[in-house]
Amino acid sequence: MKKYSTGITPLDAQLGGGFPSGSVILLLEEPGAGADVFSFHFAVAGINNNEKVLYITTNDTKDQILQNIKLYFALEDGVADRIEFIDLVSSRLIQQTDSTSDVKAFLKQMKHDPLKHVKTTIRSCNHERIILNSLAYFVLNYNAEDVVELINEMSLTAKKNDSVILLLMTKGIADDKLENTIKFMADGIIEMTINESGNEIQRLLKILKLKRVLVPKSILRYDLTDRGIRMESVMRVL
Repeated sequence: MKKYSTGITPLDAQLGGGFPSGSVILLLEEPGAGADVFSFHFAVAGINNNEKVLYITTNDTKDQILQNIKLYFALEDGVADRIEFIDLVSSRLIQQTDSTSDVKAFLKQMKHDPLKHVKTTIRSCNHERIILNSLAYFVLNYNAEDVVELINEMSLTAKKNDSVILLLMTKGIADDKLENTIKFMADGIIEMTINESGNEIQRLLKILKLKRVLVPKSILRYDLTDRGIRMESVMRVL
């Protein structure tokens, strides 16, 4: 079974090398926990390993994502540009008018429906790594059945291509029923949370589920630094 490095060495060590191929991984975060930075590690690890990486962005433009990646990683010129993008932000900015202030009405008026575009691309692509940042966009703007169908398409694609698909989602965005359905469909669940201890913010990572891997029972502390996620090399129960 092939493993895909997360790009975070201590985490890879706990997972026996990384995420197993053929998996959809749900990265569930509290706001500010740094799931986007995690996704940058995963993307950079892919291009450093000469893998095809597709990054689907719903909150920031392609240029903003590339700027953020270069903020944390000292990459040679042109390396980050090897990441392929579906930029759903720039297309909305171009087509937006005063008469489309309602998002759901705007989606119906768009020539290319974002959900359909993503599903069509997923079906036909052969990327080893796909990142969706963020699933919350579809949860907020489509019905639950559409979201479930999208995840099902991704699951089939991951298995067909022996790839890994990373889904970012903010905790509490979906109602309990939909969130539990998404968790059930995902092959792996990683939860990133924030605790306040005195005058210190502690960031914690928990692996709640990961098929075909012995899941660590402990919790890993990490910090967000100018080099991305810095994680303790030893797991500890908190």
